[in-house]
Amino acid sequence: MSDTADQTAPKTPEDITADVLQSFDQAEDPRLREIMQALVRHLHSFVQEVRLTPQEWETGIGVLTRTGHITDERRQEFILWSDSLGVSMLVDALENTVPAGATESTVQGPFYVEGSPLREFGANIAEEPGEEGVPALVYGRVLDLQGRPIAGAEVDVWQNGADQLYAVQKPEAEEDHLRGRFITRDDGSYAFLAVRPTPYPIPYDGPVGKMLDLTGRHPWRPAHVHMIIRADGYRTLTTHVFDVESRYLDSDAVFAVKPSLTREFVTHGPGDPDTPAGVTTEWVSVENDLVLAPQT
Repeated sequence: MSDTADQTAPKTPEDITADVLQSFDQAEDPRLREIMQALVRHLHSFVQEVRLTPQEWETGIGVLTRTGHITDERRQEFILWSDSLGVSMLVDALENTVPAGATESTVQGPFYVEGSPLREFGANIAEEPGEEGVPALVYGRVLDLQGRPIAGAEVDVWQNGADQLYAVQKPEAEEDHLRGRFITRDDGSYAFLAVRPTPYPIPYDGPVGKMLDLTGRHPWRPAHVHMIIRADGYRTLTTHVFDVESRYLDSDAVFAVKPSLTREFVTHGPGDPDTPAGVTTEWVSVENDLVLAPQT
């Protein structure tokens, strides 16, 4: 009687979730099994919590479809979703717990390109003749936790221009414009001439931008320069240098601002004795030491 009753009883939402969870029981990789079952539990719980309607489900599928369609070698809309929902920063925070004194990490973002040119100490990374940004001398040292210099570290940098765009966003741009790699000297020092970064919006003409608009959020990021620092025996550091005077520090669209990463960009006149070669206008400088944690 009870067996018959069980066979004829309506299948409940809980039954469906249990069936899906059980379907992964035979996965050979225990980590994959853990991830997939946790994903199912949280996803099904979300659907039940908001009582997702068929129409809303179809809308969600449409959003994912449009995300795939707009993604190409120059545009990664899925990373924008991850960034704008704070997932990228959460993953970074879980992975990159560092000891006191080490420079904090933040998100890489969608505009990084591998293989930037290796440049000389103090070189200018602005390769477009018409770059209108304010020249910015970025300099500092790469150090260990005891304050000792790390020679031979690679400082991989990239940034946007005065037009708010990264070179990778502009098909007509010089491929290596506003990016480069620098090797620290014996005293751990590095330096390069860039342009003062400007706030810029993440791409908002796609599904992520639509979400931001509908939820009353803006797409803007505060002004910053990206850096990845690599050195043998130390943890690779992906970080930003934020302009402390920039707008949107308290409302970064991708939640990447950390107070310890803000720096003052100091203004200089063209007659300053430390004016970099070739600079004939007002310029700025920013000192930014980078402290690496040892590889564990």
